[in-house]
Amino acid sequence: MPAWTGDDDVADFTLSDADGRKWTLSGHKGVVVLVWMGVECPMVTRYAPRLADLSKKFPDAAFAGVNSNALETPEAIARHAKDLSLPFPVLVDADAKVAEALKVTMTPTAIVIDAARKVRYRGLIDDHKSEDLVKKRYLRDAIEAALAGKDAPVAETEPAGCAVRRTVEEKSSEVTYASHVAAILNDRCVTCHRPGQVAPFSLIGYEQSRRWARENVRHAKAGNMPPWRPVNHGTFRDERVLTADEIAILATWADAGAPRGDAAKEPAPPKFPEGWTLGEPDLVLEAPEHELGPDGADEYRCMVLPTNLAEDRWISAVEMRPGNYRIVHHIIGYVDTSGMAEKLDAQDARPGYRSNGTGPGFIPAGEMSGWAPGNFPYALPDGVGRLLKKGARIVLEMHYHRNGRAEKDRTRIGLHFAKKPVKQRLQWLEMVNFQFRLKAGNEAQRVTARHTVRADITARSVTPHMHLLGRTAKLEATFPDGTKKTLIEIAAWDFNWQDTYHFKEPLKLPKGTKLLYEAVYDNSEKNPNNPRNPPRDVTWGEETTDEMCIAFLSYTRDGESIGDEEK
Repeated sequence: MPAWTGDDDVADFTLSDADGRKWTLSGHKGVVVLVWMGVECPMVTRYAPRLADLSKKFPDAAFAGVNSNALETPEAIARHAKDLSLPFPVLVDADAKVAEALKVTMTPTAIVIDAARKVRYRGLIDDHKSEDLVKKRYLRDAIEAALAGKDAPVAETEPAGCAVRRTVEEKSSEVTYASHVAAILNDRCVTCHRPGQVAPFSLIGYEQSRRWARENVRHAKAGNMPPWRPVNHGTFRDERVLTADEIAILATWADAGAPRGDAAKEPAPPKFPEGWTLGEPDLVLEAPEHELGPDGADEYRCMVLPTNLAEDRWISAVEMRPGNYRIVHHIIGYVDTSGMAEKLDAQDARPGYRSNGTGPGFIPAGEMSGWAPGNFPYALPDGVGRLLKKGARIVLEMHYHRNGRAEKDRTRIGLHFAKKPVKQRLQWLEMVNFQFRLKAGNEAQRVTARHTVRADITARSVTPHMHLLGRTAKLEATFPDGTKKTLIEIAAWDFNWQDTYHFKEPLKLPKGTKLLYEAVYDNSEKNPNNPRNPPRDVTWGEETTDEMCIAFLSYTRDGESIGDEEK
């Protein structure tokens, strides 16, 4: 971020909104709040309701959005502002002169200008994209101070979001979109970054890809995108990982101004099935429609789906289809045979019932797969199945991610019945530690859970689980001969990117194999996801603000007869 002394005088300027209405700084005599916007920047969309609320809270301050992105049209800017129901104008700074004068390089960046036309605050709106985790409201406090003629409590913060995209002159480069970059984006990114999916913008085609050239490199180098948490690469199917060479290609291309090359050589983007990926399911269940508001904390809800099966069935494959990919972050499927899910549903006036993202609120009789962006459904091997008892309910724990707009979702799940005799049941074992206390202020507290395998089994997937204080997770197997193998290692835990990770090759775990799960937690004020300020001791609990230390391992028992379990 450019250095700032805290005394910047702001020269008068005039910009127009997308409809041509002029807006002049000198036309507003009091405090002015400028917020830099971007049509496709997810952080801008996420913060729009908060900005609207601030503008209503401070009617004596003049608010205006500013869009300085060279590749965004006035029509798109106007449509975006309308979609977000912004109560203030969004101004077009096409040549980025105002952004350059005020040293703005990121969206959203907020600037508070006092009546003497001096910058009194520059940077973040607040300290967390999830409103329920906000501890410091920098922009609100700065506006209050400016209106009172005082200095802001914090004069500057480092903004986070998307780079202001300016026109970059193309340079001569051997790396081009047509010959190098398109194939990488098609293979690694467009599964999610395409219209109607969970990612906030598309990377299909040259024009869209060059808009985000520098942003893609920044996030790829930081390890944020593609969103893949395990660091033991090569272990799991459907890995979303860019290699060092691929990142270097994207960086070279961005530095050269994102040249297109020979358009005739551009590979076509992949085609994605419009219907069920694995073909028409034997049983399709549909969740009730759910409405999600534009702002606030992410929402977890459990949708209860009666199967109405008259007999037990073996399930060979499960496919989940979110009704609205823009807001469905991930789904976990559970099986209930106790009737508890329906009781919880009846106690909640809205569709389904509230969850904390920590489980369905009852002891499941089994699991029924899940869904996360970038994952594809697959069939279990012949002879392996999930048991679904007659009369069972399937409970979908939905993680809804707010995006700044009011949205609706109606998710479906498709079940494929096994066509061949099932000889092995897919089962789960747990490594869990209930007895821990995470001390307030401890930045790296280690908690472990252990399990000794008591029969020859074949591991098929692994699911580590912690909450907001999680920092790292590692599951290691020590075989009877003393050799060791890391089953999964996550060096930067993210509660919002949990997944079930399926081994690329099933892993044999002989009887006597020792499993060690090690989780590290950060219960200090330095952890931006810590829900408590100041921190306090945390123990096991179902609430998101509590913690868990658990890892699940799916397996089949070698040579089993149906009904046996790994004890």
